[in-house]
Amino acid sequence: MASGGGGGGGYRNGVHKATVKVDRPLSAPSTLRTSSSFKSKCPPSVRRGSPSSFDDSVSGRVRVAIRLRPRNDEELVADADFADCVELQPELKRLKLRKNNWDSDTYEFDEVLTEFASQKRVYEVVAKPVVESVLDGYNGTVMAYGQTGTGKTYTLGRLGDEDTSARGIMVRAMEDILADICLETDSISVSYLQLYMETIQDLLNPANNNIAIIEDPKTGDVSLPGATLVEIRDQQSFLELLRLGEAHRFAANTKLNTESSRSHAILMVHVKKSVLGRETAFPNENADPYDSVNNYKPPVIRTGKLVLVDLAGSERIHKSGSEGHTLEEAKSINLSLSALGKCINALAENSSHVPVRDSKLTRLLRDSFGGTARTSLIVTIGPSPRHRAETTSTICFGQRAMKVENMLKIKEEFDYKSLSRRLEMQLDKLIAENERRQKAFEDEIERITLESQSRISEAERKFARSIG
Repeated sequence: MASGGGGGGGYRNGVHKATVKVDRPLSAPSTLRTSSSFKSKCPPSVRRGSPSSFDDSVSGRVRVAIRLRPRNDEELVADADFADCVELQPELKRLKLRKNNWDSDTYEFDEVLTEFASQKRVYEVVAKPVVESVLDGYNGTVMAYGQTGTGKTYTLGRLGDEDTSARGIMVRAMEDILADICLETDSISVSYLQLYMETIQDLLNPANNNIAIIEDPKTGDVSLPGATLVEIRDQQSFLELLRLGEAHRFAANTKLNTESSRSHAILMVHVKKSVLGRETAFPNENADPYDSVNNYKPPVIRTGKLVLVDLAGSERIHKSGSEGHTLEEAKSINLSLSALGKCINALAENSSHVPVRDSKLTRLLRDSFGGTARTSLIVTIGPSPRHRAETTSTICFGQRAMKVENMLKIKEEFDYKSLSRRLEMQLDKLIAENERRQKAFEDEIERITLESQSRISEAERKFARSIG
């Protein structure tokens, strides 16, 4: 997986690989815009009375945290005589964006994470509440958005091979999921995809390079039945899966990022958890089977889905220096991010029409924004004053996303297969018990009959002697 961070002193993914090259010709419409995704200005805002943390388990509002990347090697030299374009006030959940030396705009977010925030801290305030909701049977999404080179992949996808404290959200989320479930009754399955040039490709099986999106006409739920689905039973197998996907993800060297992701990476974790499975184990052999059936509670399965989205970075073409095929990739990235921005705007304004079909990215994320999922967005920014326009655009995106409300809905159903198996066993026991009781009844009738006949015979003999 390519790093979401920029050069020497900033975030890196820590694993350097040769860029995966395209073996087939790819093209994109020449009419795609090359500008940054969000041009519109948003007014500075300080929201009053809004939740200031991620611990609100009632509201379905999209939660947004902003994370500042430290200066990288290039910025330490080029911006040595200039102050950072942002000033963070984490204790107030505020960020000041400098207009000039004497004026600035102020914004509030659910969480403000400085360049000194640890990966553990980021996970706990951004992703952990979402993971806990998924374990309770809800869908959940954690998405990283920001300019190229600001640390998105570092935040989400860092494996932490050399330094375990640097583990990203993906790794930490799976650790928590595995710690919570029981592998005897529950299951975890994972698919890993990339959206590249408006084509959904399987990172676990590169030959599967054109996966279709299937939408349920009744519920609107989106599924990808063509994607590889791998069952996970331990952390090591999950890490190997991430490494495999990382090796197949497209990346390129640009002026803004030596390992710039050229695709949106999407990790889907499906969790099936038995709610009553541990309480309704098979009945005791000595228990009355009739009572067992009368008191039986059918098992319930909760099916949560965690979607972790590492978006490719938005970029200004004249700054990134993209050209040729890399330019076409940049156009496609910016177009899909623009489509996402339009959907966020429509949802924030409660518009009657949300253009969700403008891009495969927005179709894939329809449940994450305006749907039934619990969603956390982490917005990554850099400190350089040379990229103030891009930072402003990123901040505005985060501010609009905070206005989106989702309707959280638990996903649970009866475990009919388990119910059928258990009822069949109970039926066999009931039949056996019924046969045993029937045999005992027949034996008792025979005993009573013989006893009665014996008494009658004895009475007849006594009567005969008495009259003789």
